[in-house]
Amino acid sequence: MSGAQIARRIEQLDPVRDNEEIAHLSVEVQYGDALFVHAAYLVAFTRQVAVPSISRIVYRTGTGDLMKNVRRRNDHTLVFFGEMLRHGHSSERGRAAIDRMEQIHSRFGITDDDKLYTLGSLAFEGNRILGLLGRPRFTDNELQGLFHFWRGVGERMGLAVPETREAFLQWVLDYEAAHYGYTEGGRALVDQLFADWRERWFPGPLRRFADPVLLTLLDDRLRAAHRLPDPPAAAVRLTPAVVGGYLGLQAARPHRPSRSWTDHFGQGAEIPVGLASYGHQGPTPREEAPQHQHATP
Repeated sequence: MSGAQIARRIEQLDPVRDNEEIAHLSVEVQYGDALFVHAAYLVAFTRQVAVPSISRIVYRTGTGDLMKNVRRRNDHTLVFFGEMLRHGHSSERGRAAIDRMEQIHSRFGITDDDKLYTLGSLAFEGNRILGLLGRPRFTDNELQGLFHFWRGVGERMGLAVPETREAFLQWVLDYEAAHYGYTEGGRALVDQLFADWRERWFPGPLRRFADPVLLTLLDDRLRAAHRLPDPPAAAVRLTPAVVGGYLGLQAARPHRPSRSWTDHFGQGAEIPVGLASYGHQGPTPREEAPQHQHATP
């Protein structure tokens, strides 16, 4: 299907009734290139660990999965999301992916508010990044469909998700204003996320461009929360143009309607993924995070 055909199909769908198809066509098919997905996911994760109660659980005194093997940890999470998006949150396969994630999370005592914020960071991040870069792309129908998709995921998790996109977005923004704060563990996790970005997509001499690009996708408040530097002026000028070119290409080129995040991030895993035993397997450490010396991206 061409990008134009996908866009027309999305606009023909009902954002409530057909939210699963809209979400799949939008963020897995039309904008599902692995680099774009990984960038949005990293920014969302950077938001999550700006909340100290979340960073403490993910960091776990330096023994968390993300600290031990950041690529594997990120791939596992993206495969879970890929299974939800490919099959839909109401399908047997989608429910199995949500339930397995909940089973993992239940070991760590995560609050419902922190879960809801994590869900919100996923629901809104792609559009927030494009807004920051001055490159709005998603249509109103698309945005509403994505909201109702992630609302369906949240309801399966047992969360009380606000009933409208506008109310949920405001809740997310208020939560950030009330809870963002610097922690050594949170910054250590962000350093790991930057390392995965560099090593995955920027080989050899290109590596020096990795951090400036990712920094342009973080807003001022998020960078301040992690004590990250501002992006270089050249990156601020060039990144929006590059992203705009990418979006234009996606709107024009043909796409495979069946593609999924699992296709890329599940490489090396058994296909279909054995969800019942996928992801975190280790014990639950109880210690508080120690001080951590970090490197500045």
